[in-house]
Amino acid sequence: MSDGPPGTEPISTAADLGRELKRWARRGPEGPVKIAALARQVNVSQSTLYAYLAGTTLPPIEVLDDLLGTLGVPAAEQRRLATARDALRRRREPAAHDRTPNELPADPAGFTGRGQELDALSAVLAGPADGGVPVRIATVSGPAGVGKTALVVHWSHRVAETFPDGCLYADLHGYSPVEPRRPADVLAAFLRSLGLDDAGIPDDEHERAARFRSIVSGRRLLVVLDNALDVDQVRPLLPGSPACFAVTTSRADLAGLQVEPGARQIELRPLPADEGMALLRAHIGARVEESGESSDAARRLARHCGGLPLALRIVAAHAVRREQPLTELVAELTAQGTGLFDVGDPATAIGTVFSWSMRHLHGHAADFWLFGAHPARDIDPYAAAALLGTDPRTTRGRVDRLVRAHLVRRSANGRLDMHDLVRTYARERAAAEMPARDRAAAVARLVDYLTVAATRAMDVLHPSDTDREERGEGDHGGMAVPPITTPAEARTWLDAEWQNLLAVLAFTAGQGLAGPAGDLAAVLRRRLDQGGRHDDALVVLGHALHASRLAGDDAAEGAALYDLGVAHLRLGRHEDAMNLHRQALAICRAGSDRNAEAGALNNLGNLFERLGRYEEAIDHYQQALVLVHELDLRVGKATLLTNLGVVHTRLGDHERALRDCAEALAIFKEVGDSGGTARTLGNLGEVHRLAGRLDDAIGCYEEALNTAEAIGAHGIVTEVLNHLGAARLATNSPDLAHSWHTDALAAARATGDRYEEARALEGIGSVRNATGDTGHAVESWRAALTLYRQMGLREADRVASLLPRA
Repeated sequence: MSDGPPGTEPISTAADLGRELKRWARRGPEGPVKIAALARQVNVSQSTLYAYLAGTTLPPIEVLDDLLGTLGVPAAEQRRLATARDALRRRREPAAHDRTPNELPADPAGFTGRGQELDALSAVLAGPADGGVPVRIATVSGPAGVGKTALVVHWSHRVAETFPDGCLYADLHGYSPVEPRRPADVLAAFLRSLGLDDAGIPDDEHERAARFRSIVSGRRLLVVLDNALDVDQVRPLLPGSPACFAVTTSRADLAGLQVEPGARQIELRPLPADEGMALLRAHIGARVEESGESSDAARRLARHCGGLPLALRIVAAHAVRREQPLTELVAELTAQGTGLFDVGDPATAIGTVFSWSMRHLHGHAADFWLFGAHPARDIDPYAAAALLGTDPRTTRGRVDRLVRAHLVRRSANGRLDMHDLVRTYARERAAAEMPARDRAAAVARLVDYLTVAATRAMDVLHPSDTDREERGEGDHGGMAVPPITTPAEARTWLDAEWQNLLAVLAFTAGQGLAGPAGDLAAVLRRRLDQGGRHDDALVVLGHALHASRLAGDDAAEGAALYDLGVAHLRLGRHEDAMNLHRQALAICRAGSDRNAEAGALNNLGNLFERLGRYEEAIDHYQQALVLVHELDLRVGKATLLTNLGVVHTRLGDHERALRDCAEALAIFKEVGDSGGTARTLGNLGEVHRLAGRLDDAIGCYEEALNTAEAIGAHGIVTEVLNHLGAARLATNSPDLAHSWHTDALAAARATGDRYEEARALEGIGSVRNATGDTGHAVESWRAALTLYRQMGLREADRVASLLPRA
């Protein structure tokens, strides 16, 4: 990437605009402009200005005008840049920061009763009459099925107009057969809803929470946090602005929230008899008379439902589709087991209603059971089709039947899930009523679908030699798969399904289904390292290793071992990594698996390079290179060449490193491997930096950063951020250097990459030392030294030499 004069290159992305601004900053009226001084002049924070210069955020037009004027940009060029900025803004309008989210689920049809609770919520929102601390948090607690979500959603629709900046909603899955949602994932979804693209979302949970609070500051926003597990899940999601209001539902009382200033709790109990009748009347209408036989029958229906709105709605859904009198419905429900009717046991009442409902699915009860049998959190229509073994069009009709019966819920984006009680009941009935082979076949179809779709996403983001020849747009044996052809589509699908993929993998491994578990793990592992998911890697690859050993599959065991070694390397556990890599190499050689042997040799080379044992690293890379030449593995060849380039760079052989990296880059670009391209560009930048070609280095780094960010390769992003920090310090731009290293530090801590964390701390120390802040420089270097020594790395000696002697 060139660094020519401003105005000579087209502006098609925010990163292009950022580069133009940086060039003008280097050519200020009186020479290069200091970032801190420029930020003060245009009245923005340094971090905000860095975001403009990095292209992760578009500057508001008035700020851009101030920037260009301060930098002495000619009028014609100001107009060009402002026009380009407006064009980028229009293209990114769906992600604009003034976006108003409206995420509330639909207002529950036929909602009735709960007058006292609705008034209590409104009173909480209105705040204390005596002018005390304004209430910003309300918690609605109560047993399962009591109607917490319906109450809060209905109330939220009533007050939505008082929140002009919108409503955010998240089901936290706190009490659900699936894993509760992580606060970091919910925060990422909120930030996207508020206008940030993925590049602007921090990796660290605490930084995401801080960014969320900053964005909503001063806004009047409603935040609904449904089905919370505990206080720790909720607290990071709370807005800090007094103009915002958060309401949470949970089966627990979340007592820890009550210590927050202005927090209130509302306990929800089963409906009293008159309100249960009112709800039935709202759904059944004229069929419930004020008195007489039908009124008595309705009261009995309400009583049998234990005052639980969920059960009442299910009974009503059947009643509106039936022609016989309500008395017959009561008799039929009673016949399911009159001894079970006990209004003091809501769970018993709900089970009775569910069992009665099964009789009216007209031969499709098995569909309901299967929705409880699968291990995923929620599923999309394609996954539902795989689960039921039908095409998407037929599936929609069958799912509609379950939705109408209030047994399955369809969200606004089309995903399908169930109330926790419904799912538990469906799972129990599936185990009791369906042959094990039918349940297993359905789950196998779901696993196959997820594996195929994940493979398609990985082929877009992380192509490999082994999958390149199998890639295509075939029908996958008649299985419908969503369109995943671009990096954006692949990332969107993976982000939506990642927790499901982990849950399904855990389920298949736990059931001893070695083949499916191994296949899915083999696909997911391509996302683990480049995506910076090192903690997830320990889980995924642990399941893969267990499955491979159950199946006696040496090749799969070897692959799991050497990928586990990579995860331990990233986490700074070098002794564990060495043991795993050597086990993997032995197994691969014993099984004559030359492809896997090449991978194991490459990973051992990575470890030796990290430990500073460069000759051993080169030896292992060259052994692997012989194998990939024999097997004609082009991606493998490119990977080894770029790794050899790194070692030759460290040994000072820059010309050879340049040749290796250039050849690797050409291969990665030819096969469309964006991750390999980004990593090689970063390595190529290091060759240029150490050879003194700083402009060339920065160009490579910036292209590497853009490429890695486009596919969500957080591990590579972290490396490149540190590279940029070192390069910017070398160009006498300490403000920019500090910004890049600080970003790298946050990213490394978010992913657990201890080596890059140490590099970032070392770099921050060097920046502070260069600016005369020696006290803080020593503090950063000591933190880096501790990490390097814990990992047993040579870098410890280098950092120790920088510290003052006692």
